[in-house]
Amino acid sequence: MIRVDIETIIMASGAVPSLIVLRERQANHASDAPLRALSIQTGSFEAASISRGIDGTKHTRPITHDLFIDTLHQLGARVERVEINRVDAPVFYSNIIIARDGEDAVEVSIDARPSDALALAVRSNAPIYVEDDVMNRAGTISYHADKDAGDEEFKQFDQFVQTLSPDDF
Repeated sequence: MIRVDIETIIMASGAVPSLIVLRERQANHASDAPLRALSIQTGSFEAASISRGIDGTKHTRPITHDLFIDTLHQLGARVERVEINRVDAPVFYSNIIIARDGEDAVEVSIDARPSDALALAVRSNAPIYVEDDVMNRAGTISYHADKDAGDEEFKQFDQFVQTLSPDDF
């Protein structure tokens, strides 16, 4: 399994699907291999729910994903992790792993749509994993720029712009 983070949520409306982009985390060891990304299509309402979970937006009344997290908490359980474990293009499959500690410790796997699993993961700060085979079959190279390199490029561009005059155009 490959640990991933939500890199981007591209919101769409109408018949156009929204897109959730997951990017694999940087490996612990130094590697020249580029990071991979996995794009999952979803509906606009589902993408909005994931986004609200990331933002920590609270409503006066709980929406379904918040209700589920609250219910787990009341039962002494938690979302342990989310696993995206299969793809039958364009459909992805996932499991939510629920855990309960104590004398009756148990771990249960529940089949779920990836959008629901991701919405629960962001609300509970649970890790997200993608099966190696899924990433190999459906993943792409992530062109997410290195933040430090981007900052340096921006500084160089800013210095260049400062030297321009209207006559240069």
